[in-house]
Amino acid sequence: MNMKNFLDCACGGKYKDEGYLILRVVTGLAFFYHGYAKVFVMGMDAVTGFFTNVGIPFAGLFAYLVSYGELLGGLALMLGFLTHWVAKINILIMLGAIGFVHWGAEGGWFNGYGADGGYEYQLLLLASSIFFMVTGSGKYSLDARSKKDACPVV
Repeated sequence: MNMKNFLDCACGGKYKDEGYLILRVVTGLAFFYHGYAKVFVMGMDAVTGFFTNVGIPFAGLFAYLVSYGELLGGLALMLGFLTHWVAKINILIMLGAIGFVHWGAEGGWFNGYGADGGYEYQLLLLASSIFFMVTGSGKYSLDARSKKDACPVV
């Protein structure tokens, strides 16, 4: 890559498919990790208790839906499998995380970590999920190989 192409941003189209892959895998890994922690580290009783404490209705049901949604959805997103539908699930999970857990964080949208922190991280995952919902999974995905991507990359 020469400096003129770098400064003119002429390389964007050339590496678009690789960019989709990197963003999709990293986003999927983030969801997978949080689902894994809920299912295998915290356990469903602890997740249900946390959801109850923050006011999520039907906490027992949503503990399972969110935990396994993040775990399995994260894996599916990394593979680029059913990406459009997984992204929709991730959007709902992030809206719930922002609304029930992080919205009223002391200090605003960026402050601290965990449940006491702001929602900048969840907002980034929300934006990434919206991106994949509207653009599809990209060339390097199971969706592209099976031609079943609901929103193929244009």
